[in-house]
Amino acid sequence: MSHLKLLILREVNFSGCLDFLSNELGYLDWEDYPFTCLPSSFQPNKLVNLMLHHSNIKELWQGIKDLHNLERMELCHSKNLVKIPDLSQAPNLKYLNLKGCVKLVHLDASIGSLEKLHFLNLENCENLLLEKPRQREQLLNRGQMVERHVTSSIYKTLTRPLHHFLSSRRHPNSVGLLVPCFSRFPALTFLDISFCNLLQIPDAIGQLRCLQDLNIGGNNIVTLPHCIEELPMLRWLNLEYCKHLKWLPSTLLPKGGKYGGIYVFNCPNLSDTESCRLTAISWMIKLVQVNMQCSFHDYVVDVVIPGSKIPRWFHKQNTGDSVSLDPSPILDDNNWIGIACCVILAVHDTPTQFVQVAVDSTALIYCGFRRHGYEGLFSKVPIHFKKDLTTTELDHMLLMFVSREIFISRYIIDLIGGESDLHVIGLAFATMSNYPKVVEVKSCGCRWVFKQDLEQLNPAMMFSASSSSQDQKHKFLAIQDHQ
Repeated sequence: MSHLKLLILREVNFSGCLDFLSNELGYLDWEDYPFTCLPSSFQPNKLVNLMLHHSNIKELWQGIKDLHNLERMELCHSKNLVKIPDLSQAPNLKYLNLKGCVKLVHLDASIGSLEKLHFLNLENCENLLLEKPRQREQLLNRGQMVERHVTSSIYKTLTRPLHHFLSSRRHPNSVGLLVPCFSRFPALTFLDISFCNLLQIPDAIGQLRCLQDLNIGGNNIVTLPHCIEELPMLRWLNLEYCKHLKWLPSTLLPKGGKYGGIYVFNCPNLSDTESCRLTAISWMIKLVQVNMQCSFHDYVVDVVIPGSKIPRWFHKQNTGDSVSLDPSPILDDNNWIGIACCVILAVHDTPTQFVQVAVDSTALIYCGFRRHGYEGLFSKVPIHFKKDLTTTELDHMLLMFVSREIFISRYIIDLIGGESDLHVIGLAFATMSNYPKVVEVKSCGCRWVFKQDLEQLNPAMMFSASSSSQDQKHKFLAIQDHQ
């Protein structure tokens, strides 16, 4: 076993003690790791992937280890973890997942030196404290003067007074102290700092020029910094359960790609829900326009916002969780670019037996298309339900755009299987079968979208009282709510 390079353990009952791990390990994946640390003799200098989900780890090891080959570290849901190691010798670390490490207290300041880091998940790390960097006397593969210069500059950056960014009910945590050093993460594309007791998101987040996915839900923020409007790569923004949020930025830059989404779910204190809808839907439309200009063909865009009425523009509507549609007349139309869908959701009281499921933020709503009498093809709607946080009196609107290529490849070909009877396809929404009463799908609607729709669209028309009487197939109708 001294030359073992790969170790994967699942659902293994292990008793006794662990005194040895091969120093040749490049891949260590041990779910429910039962010990409080890794063996002191273990030298992880060849380790590339370290994954210890739901472990009993308190601290991986003490001191500095040579981690030059380490690219991925996942310690998520290790509920006894109180400290992560010094990562100054992990220059190639790209992926760090600490989600659900609720007792994590020490976040070593060396994290600020991870220039290749592109994924950072700190969801529900609410007890973090910044660990003051120490002057090193012995370094691995680096000169002493270089490291002292780096730790000094990081320390000065991280210890700026930022207590006003943090919830007053707790001591200052290192999530807030970490935010100003975002400029040291030039490759970061994914950041999750949800449920970290933040009162404010500092403007320094605007320095993440490569950021694509941002989750800041579950915090106590009132508004978002204006710099979010200027993040050039942002295409996914999650604001779930921001109970104190009152305003959204008036505009957001659309970035083309295979997916995009804005989720303003369970934010009951929005001062202007109409402006919120206008911002989110305008961004959605602009993103579709950008994708057309950039020749992105395979993509899905979705938005979740407060709303209780389906706009009249969705001329195919029905009460309940499904609506039928006939794609046969438009499949050969070169001007057809996709389908827009809308659904109104209501959340009811969460039953006691649902509590455990909700802990893992399980999605309960699935959206897709099905053929009459056959199983459908469904995808998860990216909204989640958490115990004691969901406001049941709020209705929400889910808007989704599925591009022509995705609709044909994912639904038409698979559902029809070459048959010509296309009119039997239906848009459908389903709830998790074990908990059908948690979420109610009140109504849904859809509309085939053509190039002319986007060319003529003025976002301000969405809530105007007028509607066009021109050809409904190829002309955009002003959207009017059923008020």
